[in-house]
Amino acid sequence: MTVGLSSKQKGRAMKSNELKRTLLRIFIGFLIATACVAIVSVLTGEFGEFQAKVLVTTLTISAASICSMSSAAFIEVRRQRILGGFGIGLACAAALFVIGGVWAEASDVNYWRTSMTSIVLAVAFAHGFLLCLPNLSPTHRWVFVVGPVLIGILVVQGLGLLWEIVDSELFIRSMIVNSILVVLVTLIVPILMRINDARTSDVPMTRLLKQEREDVWVDSEGKRYRVIPQSE
Repeated sequence: MTVGLSSKQKGRAMKSNELKRTLLRIFIGFLIATACVAIVSVLTGEFGEFQAKVLVTTLTISAASICSMSSAAFIEVRRQRILGGFGIGLACAAALFVIGGVWAEASDVNYWRTSMTSIVLAVAFAHGFLLCLPNLSPTHRWVFVVGPVLIGILVVQGLGLLWEIVDSELFIRSMIVNSILVVLVTLIVPILMRINDARTSDVPMTRLLKQEREDVWVDSEGKRYRVIPQSE
């Protein structure tokens, strides 16, 4: 029995791919714009307030695009549209806060604390989503829980310092320890990916294909294959 994607699933996959392509174009476009501003500033010998604002704006949008691409990939791989959409919303909100504050020359401390809060949350969601993307074996999937939990704790600790809720030395030490653990888990994930790839490479791959056209077949993930009959 062959299994194919429904028209609804195909539509979602196409929308997710289009979103990633759009975000990637935005990222590349604003990277080019950032480079142009830097080049013009070097050639003209001028780097004033306006150039600084433009540079911060382009870099901010590029960073927001990276975080949004992480969320889009999470939506595509894990099918968590609400959670992934929330991550994209946080990235957009963080970008708007920073750009608005830069151009309005905001000086209110609480405004910039709110901006930093949105940035921390956006980066944390993007980081957590990336940790949950790999296809690991069941024995290694503990990182899907441990990683986001440690990141969440680190976010709470960081915001506690940002808003001056707590600033004891013991608290700061615990935050540093947790940061080390987050880095450790982040480094472990690619190693587990390699271990998983080594195991699966020894296992013959079986795919259920559904005929789409005369010589084109599609699997359950929407990937297409061209089948060439072998002569006897």
